[in-house]
Amino acid sequence: MSDAALAVRGVSKSFAGAGRPVRALDGVDLVAAPGELVTLIGPSGCGKSTLFNLIAGLAEPDTGTIALDGQGAGQRLGRVAYMPQKDLLLPWRTTLDNVILPLEVRGVRRDEARRRALDLFPQFGLEGFARAYPQTLSGGMRSRAAFLRTVLAGGSLLLLDEPFGALDALTRGQMQEWLLGVWERERRTTLFITHDVDEAIFLADRLYVMTPRPGRIALTATVELPRPRTPDLLTAPAFVQLKARLLRALRDGAAPELEAPSLASDIDLVGSHQHADPLIEGVRR
Repeated sequence: MSDAALAVRGVSKSFAGAGRPVRALDGVDLVAAPGELVTLIGPSGCGKSTLFNLIAGLAEPDTGTIALDGQGAGQRLGRVAYMPQKDLLLPWRTTLDNVILPLEVRGVRRDEARRRALDLFPQFGLEGFARAYPQTLSGGMRSRAAFLRTVLAGGSLLLLDEPFGALDALTRGQMQEWLLGVWERERRTTLFITHDVDEAIFLADRLYVMTPRPGRIALTATVELPRPRTPDLLTAPAFVQLKARLLRALRDGAAPELEAPSLASDIDLVGSHQHADPLIEGVRR
C-alpha cells in the first residue's frame, strides 16, 4: 500500500536480557490507510508497546522499515501523537493547562493555546471542567482529557496504548462509543492497542492479532461491519463469528485455517504468519 499513512515492513527488535538477548518483535508487517482505525491485540508481553515506541521514534528497529505517509520516516520523533496507558495528567495543573502542554512545547502562547483547547472542550465532553484538577475527575474524564491533549499534539497518526484499560466495563463501553464519535469527525489515522477482543472488533476497520514473544502478526482481519456502530453490534452473527476466530488465534498463538466466512459481505479475513512462544513483556517506555 504505497499511499499508506503507516507502513511497517519486516520490523524486528531485540533487547539485552539476563545473559542473552530478548527478541521482542520478529518480522512484523502492518499497514494503516489514511483515516483508518486499526486495532492491535495480543497477550501481555508480545511487544505491542515496543512496536508503538518504534513507530513513534522513541527507539529504532534492528531490521525492517517504518514509513509514514508513503515515505521513509527517517526521523519519526515528534511526527505522531502518542497516548500511553496512563493518562499522565500533572496533578498541579488544571484540566485546561494539562491539555495545552503539547501546544506550549511547540511555542504557542498560553492564551492562544487555551483558546484553541477550550474550543474543543464541548466536543471532548469536558465543558465545565477546564478549571478542575485531575484528582477531582472520573476515570472517563481523565481519559478524555488525555485524548484531547494527544489530539492537540498534532500529527496525522494517533497511537493509543490501551487508553481505556483501567476503566470499569460500563465506563469503558461509553468511552468506546465516544471515541468512535470523535474519530468519525476527525478521521485521523488511529492505531489502538487493546487486550479486549470485543473492543478490538467494535472499534476497528482493520485489526491485527499478535503472537506471544517474539511478537509476530498471527492474523489480519478487515472488519466490514456497518458504521456508526452501536452496542447492539456485539451480538450480531458477523461480530460473533469474527470474535470466535480471534479468540482461537489468541489461544493457539497462530493463525487458524480460515474458511470463507458465511457472511462474506460483512467480514473479510486474511491469515498471516504462524508461531507460538512463551509470554514475556517487551521493554516498555
